[in-house]
Amino acid sequence: MFKKDGKGKVPKTAQQVKKGKKRKTVIWCVCAVAVVGGVAATKMMPKQDAVPVARVTAVKSGDITSVLDTSGTVISLKTKTYFSPVNANIREYNSKVGQVVKKGDMLVAFDTNNLEKDNQKAELTASSTINNNKDIVEKNQKTLDEAAVASQNVAILENDINNYKNYINDLNAAINNRTQQLADEAYHAAVSNAENQSGQLAQLNAALVPAAQKESLLTANSNLQAEIDQLSVQKSQTEFEKDEATADILEKQIKEKEKQLEENTEKIEELKNQLGDYAEISAQEIQNQIEELSAASANYTSASDASADVQIAQWQLDLQSAQETLAELQSDLAEEKAKVSAADTAVMTESGKKAMDSSNNMAELESASVEELLQKGKKGIQAEFDGIITKADLTEGTPATQGLELVTVSSNREVAVRATVSKYDFGKLKEGQNATVTIGNNEYEATVNSISKVAQTNEKGSPVITCEVKLDNPDDNVFLGVEAKVTIITAEQKGVLTVPTEAVNTGKDGTFCYTLQDGIVTRCDIKTGVNSVDETEVLSGLKEGDAVIEELPEGVEEGSEVRAEE
Repeated sequence: MFKKDGKGKVPKTAQQVKKGKKRKTVIWCVCAVAVVGGVAATKMMPKQDAVPVARVTAVKSGDITSVLDTSGTVISLKTKTYFSPVNANIREYNSKVGQVVKKGDMLVAFDTNNLEKDNQKAELTASSTINNNKDIVEKNQKTLDEAAVASQNVAILENDINNYKNYINDLNAAINNRTQQLADEAYHAAVSNAENQSGQLAQLNAALVPAAQKESLLTANSNLQAEIDQLSVQKSQTEFEKDEATADILEKQIKEKEKQLEENTEKIEELKNQLGDYAEISAQEIQNQIEELSAASANYTSASDASADVQIAQWQLDLQSAQETLAELQSDLAEEKAKVSAADTAVMTESGKKAMDSSNNMAELESASVEELLQKGKKGIQAEFDGIITKADLTEGTPATQGLELVTVSSNREVAVRATVSKYDFGKLKEGQNATVTIGNNEYEATVNSISKVAQTNEKGSPVITCEVKLDNPDDNVFLGVEAKVTIITAEQKGVLTVPTEAVNTGKDGTFCYTLQDGIVTRCDIKTGVNSVDETEVLSGLKEGDAVIEELPEGVEEGSEVRAEE
């Protein structure tokens, strides 16, 4: 689409403006003659209204090629910087910026007289560096491996600690219940002498303990089943992680708890048989009945001595053992968490890794055998491809150390032009488009190789997009760093309807052309396609042969009468 000026017209190129000025000059000359002749003619003939003249072009079928002209700097797409592989003086330095070299040309030759002595020392230093770095890495890895195992142990220990805490709570509850049970038994024994209540109280008292035991076992079974389910989930996770040792431990714990569950279930059935009619009555309900029957009794006795009860004594021993085990588990958990925390300080930072990699790379370079270094020194530095020397700062006799930058060669066979396009034109660019590059007096076929996705600001402060146009057939006439002209073919159409570009107008209501129909200026809305400097493709709105007005004369508008100038 064309950008219009303030009057709704398409701005012209410099060439079009030139042509326009010529045409206007001729018209003004004709007008001048007409004025001179008109002065005499006005007295000889009557005054008439002149019909304006407009340039008219017929819509025709043809080919259009849209191009984008720009310029840029010739760059190399392949650059190699050569570094010194040895510690030696430079004997020959056959390199100068701008010099053309061929593959295999000698660029730098070394003096290898003192190379063996210097590199033996470097080899010892490098060996020490590599071994020290290796020791650091191994120690860090060991810490990380221990932390990984500790992280798994933390989860297991935390689960065991929770189980032991629940177990301790259950023991304390059992001891309290047993103590209360003994007190209740003593109380009910004191009032059992009531004749009308003795038989029923005896049955209730006999059922109270088994009922409480049954409920305690049911609760224990529920807790055991929950623990079994949790351990099974943990076991599946460890099996998935191939941690066989932990999986075996968990399997053993599951079997122990399943055995306890089975034993508890057998005891529950025994207690139900013992309870008989009271099998489905809760201990609390039995207790309530005993209290109701005993409310009338006025004789009470003190609770029996709980310290003499065998069951309570055993539970207290179990409680002490569980508390000791819990303390050990909590101590183990603290140790494992400390191992996990140690991994945070053992992890090397990215900068530390890079520094160590750089140190190792230098150490590996320095640890090359004396024979290898001697061979490299004798071989010198040779060009690996045809190109041009773009950097050469040294001279013969300069001491070269390993890693010293010696010379840079840029290929003159893989070159491109790094050009820029404005924010209005970058949408036309596509990788793979054909182009023509002009360097000096030489022209080369080229292809759009890459397009930057980040805009940059040029010297005028305007955003531009950078692209690289690769030469298809570079030769020895290519100079790096010089400015080159680039013409990119952005679109091509063959056998389409075309009109002069200056005849295309853009207004608020869209794109249109003025046509001459029976001598009257008529507006035709059109849809355009590919355009070049001179011609524009018409997709709809006009047909071949229609008379299109290139530019309306001054003062002429739609509906005016004009005369065509072919």
